[in-house]
Amino acid sequence: MTDLPQAILIGTPHCGKTALFNRLTRTNRPVGMTVEEVHEVLHTESGDVDLIDLPGVYRLGENSPEEALAMHCLCRHRPRLVISVVDATNLDVQLYLTLQLWHFGWQVLLVLNMADAAVNAGLRFDVRRMEELIGVRVLRTDAFHGTGINRLRRLIGRVCHGLAESGTIRRPAYGEAIDRIFHILTHAYESAQFPPHDEPPTYIASRLLEGNSRMIAHFAHHGEKGQRFLQIVDDCRDSLAREFGVSPAELLTDKRYGVIHGLVGECVHGNSGEWDARKLTLAFDRLLTHRYLGMIVFVAIMFFIFYISFALGNPMVEAVQSAFDALAERVSELLGDGHPLLVSLITGGVIGGAGGVISFVPTIVILFACLSLLEATGYMARVAFLMDRFMHKMGLHGKSFIPMLLGFSCNVPAVLATRSIESRTDRLVTMFVLPWMNCSARLVVFTLIIQALVPEQWRTLTLWSLYLLGVVVAVIIARLLKSTLFRGGDELFIMELPPYRLPSLRGYLMSVWEKASGYLKKAATFILFGSVILWAFNTFPLREDAEGGAPQAQVAHPDCYAARIGRLFEPVSQYAGMDWQANSAMIGAFSAKELLVTQLCILFHAGPDPASEVGMSDEEKSAYEEGLTREAIRNHYNIPQALGIMVFALLALPCIGTVAVIRKESGSWGFTLMQFLTCNVVGFAAAVFVYQIASLFSA
Repeated sequence: MTDLPQAILIGTPHCGKTALFNRLTRTNRPVGMTVEEVHEVLHTESGDVDLIDLPGVYRLGENSPEEALAMHCLCRHRPRLVISVVDATNLDVQLYLTLQLWHFGWQVLLVLNMADAAVNAGLRFDVRRMEELIGVRVLRTDAFHGTGINRLRRLIGRVCHGLAESGTIRRPAYGEAIDRIFHILTHAYESAQFPPHDEPPTYIASRLLEGNSRMIAHFAHHGEKGQRFLQIVDDCRDSLAREFGVSPAELLTDKRYGVIHGLVGECVHGNSGEWDARKLTLAFDRLLTHRYLGMIVFVAIMFFIFYISFALGNPMVEAVQSAFDALAERVSELLGDGHPLLVSLITGGVIGGAGGVISFVPTIVILFACLSLLEATGYMARVAFLMDRFMHKMGLHGKSFIPMLLGFSCNVPAVLATRSIESRTDRLVTMFVLPWMNCSARLVVFTLIIQALVPEQWRTLTLWSLYLLGVVVAVIIARLLKSTLFRGGDELFIMELPPYRLPSLRGYLMSVWEKASGYLKKAATFILFGSVILWAFNTFPLREDAEGGAPQAQVAHPDCYAARIGRLFEPVSQYAGMDWQANSAMIGAFSAKELLVTQLCILFHAGPDPASEVGMSDEEKSAYEEGLTREAIRNHYNIPQALGIMVFALLALPCIGTVAVIRKESGSWGFTLMQFLTCNVVGFAAAVFVYQIASLFSA
């Protein structure tokens, strides 16, 4: 792929950049979750292109990890084409990033995305005049509806393979005084003959005028030559400040927005429909972002989502589970004369273990579908805004809400999403508490246990309470950390609220399918492998027949390896309501939380092989074969034990994937170990407390 000409997609958050990337490359990457550069081969009529998607940023710089990554990628790759994607309904804000590209001299293609929404808002674009003023080709697209995608694909291929020109961003007219300062600084920089720098001289000059600390520190390390250059920079900054009465950073920002306003005023016409849309948006926002009413609406929506996940999902879960039960029984009949170990492995390890996890796909899909709809419509951005005040009071950054929200799907991408938090201390605190967000893998565990033990009228409240408990523990720990080990680092939370919009059916279904298929792939590979390993721990060493001394393939007998390991922890775990069966399930949960369900399915759902039925009466056989997972769990555990197990599964033992990505993002084994130990101590203490209190009330 590195031998192909490269094109880079760059744009602000919420401009539809990743949706456009998916349309162009015919992939299904999750929208709104780009945290590092992503490569895909773009097939065009002129030849293949290495298309790179970058995280959304509002400007070029190093104020956040995303900005630093975008800048590093742009300078390292030296692309044939930079595709600047902007939201056509909000050009006043979106063109700032595009304007900064003039420093680099690359060929740029300006894409006015969401063009259909702009037309519906009553906006009209003079594309030809815009091209004359800005100096580059301008195309209108709509990634959600597919408008202009083929034309864009053809033009990317032609420009990257040298068959067409797209043009470079015209140097903005900032005025004679600023142009003179730029000339002085670039001439001084080139005359000093500093070692080669990835960034062009005019960009270096602009960052120095803005007082960028990283850039100033870079030249301060070049001895006397660097100090002389920085003195020239200081003189230029003072000159601009005296002449205009504001800091150079404010001055440059004002000049850039002045250029943008002039461009938009000359090339964009009609706004009656736009104002109607804004009035409607403001009317919704008055309710949904209200300090009190907005929170009530949010809690009600989430409660409703959990309710329908159970109400609609339970019948389908039971149907899928019945299908796996029938499959296990049929396979057992077909392999009746086979080796007992093989029969036990297939029916107990593969079908009983992995099948128990897959059976909860309907509930997972319903939850994903609801959350994806809220995200696609723009509501989740309002929730992040709504939660900002609360997050700051609890010691978390306002931007922490977005990773925490992602954590309800999977903790691994949630940890990666903390890169959007500029302050390292705030980023570490958010990373520390993310494993307490109830990921979809834990939802499988809770669904199994709640359906088995909790009365139907209390199921929604129980699940909702578990989600709430994870959040409460996270904010309490965050508050403690911010007042002790991680003081400081507080920053303002600035975010753009995207307009409300209905997602395209194709994009919405692709988003849901991406999440559901990822879960199924995990079940079909890693969890299937884990099921076989757990089956082996539950089967070996083989138990000898009391009469003939022959080894018997009996799953989960009291002397198996899983039972031995589980009993090691039982003297302590019993205070949290966990016996050796639950302990052995928790060991597998460290690899993946779904393996906790797999282990319980193997322990409580494995039917006997034909040899073990010898000597049983018909009544005994019938009673033994009724050991379906939920019924067996219901007979084995009580509600206090179930609560203790679920609380421990929620708060303790973050999966190995989460531990690995925390180590990578934090860069510290000490931090990772402290987080892992804290999770387990807090999880066990909370499980003991909940189990003991519940036992008192149920006594």
